[in-house]
Amino acid sequence: MSVAISAPGKVLIAGGYLVLDKDYSGLVFGLSARIHCISTPDPSAPKPGTITVRSPQFLNAVWVYEADKKTAVKQVLEEGSSENKFVETTLRYVLSYMGTLPDANPHPSTIITILADNDYYSQPLSPVPRFNNLAVTLSESHKTGLGSSAALVTALTTCLLTSFSPPPASAPDMRTIEKQQLIHNLAQASHCAAQGKVGSGFDVAAAVFGSCVYRRFSPSILEEIPDPSYGAFARRLKEVVEGPWDLQVSKTRVPKGIRVVMGDVDCGSSTPGMVKTLLKWRSENAEDAKLVWDGLEAMNKGLIDMLEELRLCAEEDAAIHEEALEIVRKQGWKEGGSSKSLQILQKIGRQISKIRKIIRAMGETAGVPIEPEAQTKLLDAVEGQINGVLGGVVPGAGGYDAVAFLLVDHEETLGELNTVLAGWEGGAGGKVKMLETREEQEGVRREVLEGYEGWGFV
Repeated sequence: MSVAISAPGKVLIAGGYLVLDKDYSGLVFGLSARIHCISTPDPSAPKPGTITVRSPQFLNAVWVYEADKKTAVKQVLEEGSSENKFVETTLRYVLSYMGTLPDANPHPSTIITILADNDYYSQPLSPVPRFNNLAVTLSESHKTGLGSSAALVTALTTCLLTSFSPPPASAPDMRTIEKQQLIHNLAQASHCAAQGKVGSGFDVAAAVFGSCVYRRFSPSILEEIPDPSYGAFARRLKEVVEGPWDLQVSKTRVPKGIRVVMGDVDCGSSTPGMVKTLLKWRSENAEDAKLVWDGLEAMNKGLIDMLEELRLCAEEDAAIHEEALEIVRKQGWKEGGSSKSLQILQKIGRQISKIRKIIRAMGETAGVPIEPEAQTKLLDAVEGQINGVLGGVVPGAGGYDAVAFLLVDHEETLGELNTVLAGWEGGAGGKVKMLETREEQEGVRREVLEGYEGWGFV
């Protein structure tokens, strides 16, 4: 039976750098841009148990693996083929875990097709079809910073669990907390192993759970998993994946009438280098850094509380809430107002400005361009020219990769934003393009196969 699974991208609106420490939290929204994995039986495979993974939007993106019931996963290298550490590691971890389950059976030969929604990669300006063929290799593509590797690992993990689970549990119910936690733990283990380090994990959490307030797990949890070459790897992996994790995930959503918009800055920055530099500054200035981080945590929590309060206002009195949105769209959030919704909208705008100010100061002190001058000018220009924009941020670790805006969800506001971004000349030589993706509350999910016409599944 063919199976289709998708997982969302992410944007870390608040909590950049702080989410690396389990004592601090981050506000992460899932995005409607998704990575899709579709598995289909492959009766023509040369050997039983062969898994062929292909990503037809890119050149030379076919990876063939031979795998047995236990832990062995070996890539069959053919002429022109490349390696994909995220795919191979996920296969090895998921199949090793499944080999420990009661009544585990050898998996059938399978073709897994990976498709990425267009917003994950910089696209030509002209209209493009869904799952556009970029005609370049994967390594030559320009990512937009939406968390493609985390979404891929999460979707592939779920696809394998769904396709190969022994009966009668032919498909994990992703709506239950227990199954979501299992998918999360296994995907985190695979993703961190593929990266070669234990990251904060907020991107995988968003891919599994969707929009949430996230506080990371202890890195020591994954450090208990040995190398796959170790004889007890599968057993230890099972114990860790099924054991307790101390992460905290609280589901959240963007208030009604508010939208998250991403801007692709086709320029790019070195996030690992920035993180390393800032953490070095933190370790060398522990006392001062703690004051800054504690202050940012308080400001971020304040923003989270305001968004939740606004969501409740929208539910309690939709008419007054709509009126407040219309006032902000026409007059901006800095004007006075009497309704509770309008006052909260104004507070949100001020809170984003305060958070940006602290982040800029921290970046300047640490010597890290979290919000570079070029991005500051862009965010300030958008806020100054478009009334319906509550505020903009350089999400995640910052730099020149992307910008994100919270704004009134109205076609005129979106049109004005698109015009400003399209005409902007970035100070670092980058162009800015408004992406179509928007906030997505739902995490990993099963899809209907009819949504993939033209790719050989229907």
